[in-house]
Amino acid sequence: MTSAPPGYVYVGRGSDSLNRPRTARIPIPRRIGDGWAGFAAPFQALSNTSCDTKSRMKRSLILTLKVAVLAVLFTIIFHAVDWRDSYSRVSAEGETLAQVEGRIVGDWSGKSVRFLPNGASAPQIIRPETAANGTQTIVSPGFPTYLKNLDPLRFALGAMCFVLFAIIINARWWWLLRANRLDVGFFEAQRFAWIGFFFNNVIPGTTGGDVVKAVYIAKRCSTDRVRALVSVVVDRIVGLLSLLLVGSLASLLAVDRFPTFTVVVWLTATGTLLFCVLLLSPGLRQRVHFERLIARLPKRPGQILEEIDAAVLQYRDHLTGIVAWVLVSPLTYSLFIASIWFMDRSLGVGLALTDYFFIVPVASVVQGIPIAPAGWGIGEAVYGTLIGKFGAVALPGVPEAEQMMRTRGVALSILHRSHIVAWSLLGGVFMLIHRHKPTTSLPTAPWAEAQTKPPEDRP
Repeated sequence: MTSAPPGYVYVGRGSDSLNRPRTARIPIPRRIGDGWAGFAAPFQALSNTSCDTKSRMKRSLILTLKVAVLAVLFTIIFHAVDWRDSYSRVSAEGETLAQVEGRIVGDWSGKSVRFLPNGASAPQIIRPETAANGTQTIVSPGFPTYLKNLDPLRFALGAMCFVLFAIIINARWWWLLRANRLDVGFFEAQRFAWIGFFFNNVIPGTTGGDVVKAVYIAKRCSTDRVRALVSVVVDRIVGLLSLLLVGSLASLLAVDRFPTFTVVVWLTATGTLLFCVLLLSPGLRQRVHFERLIARLPKRPGQILEEIDAAVLQYRDHLTGIVAWVLVSPLTYSLFIASIWFMDRSLGVGLALTDYFFIVPVASVVQGIPIAPAGWGIGEAVYGTLIGKFGAVALPGVPEAEQMMRTRGVALSILHRSHIVAWSLLGGVFMLIHRHKPTTSLPTAPWAEAQTKPPEDRP
């Protein structure tokens, strides 16, 4: 039996559920310090025991590739966004007759716009309208102008919608903890979830905070770390299913405009649902020889699937509640989507609320790619692209409509991130409070003792 590195124990992998003993590949710290030092301790232990020249070179290569991808993304975004204000006169045939660059003075969304051309000493009045001969006057604000004319009331409404959404999502994780007989209080679970949310803004991707949340809940539930860690994994799976459900339903509203997007979303949702059914159905698992198929996969994908499998099986007795959380997800995620739509209204982007029921789930899934903290760069690219496509369809006959809407999409993404970063500071405050607050472990339950023993001590 392979021994665990110093400070860690290997935890059994649900042999009672599958009748096959396995060893978890997730290192569980026996002792976690408080604060930043406690968070860094398990990762430092792993680095000291398993890091060699090849692994360091591999990590350096991966880091270099991530930086290169981010650099390319930000370069594309920079050149795809309009940074200066302008207005154009377009003929009825769609030909640009004249384009003037300058600076918008004041509000850009009214019936008349004060515009100061480059080199001019006084602003002129521009009316965005269509003349009798079909000639259009189109005002195109630059990125800074959108942010400068922000509506603070609608921005505040969007921020409050997001907070309500976060509280409900955290309550879902609390329910998963309680369903597995972990006596963690509601406000305690909220505190750990907000701490994880704080680290989402410094760890690549939008799921890095789950690692931190797992460390804190493992310390809190030191006598039953397996079930505590499983709750984090299952919560992420339920969240993914919820997003796919919302995106699938919303795509039906856009099938006539974006048939390819709709097909991709439905194929993804169907594949994910079938995979979950396969995990949970004992009869279906035997018929398709599921375990044998996993064993034939490459090492790393096989390990990931095994860990997901063990996590889901822990909640086989609570499927009704999990399905209920997934089914109410359209109502829950409506708060998150409403948050972004209020940001849309505050900037003057101009998309319909129904469009965001399609855009937001797709963007949320893509932002989870672990390249940059909180998905920076990726989120701007996705929101800019999708809002550009939807906006171009909503503005037929307007030249460069996609370019204009792409600028608004990037501005919307950055604006939405700004208040998320501000709210995440609550997690930093909770972390500092937790650092100086003594914690107690949950009492050991009969079924917990067997789960926490090393594999060599288990029957």
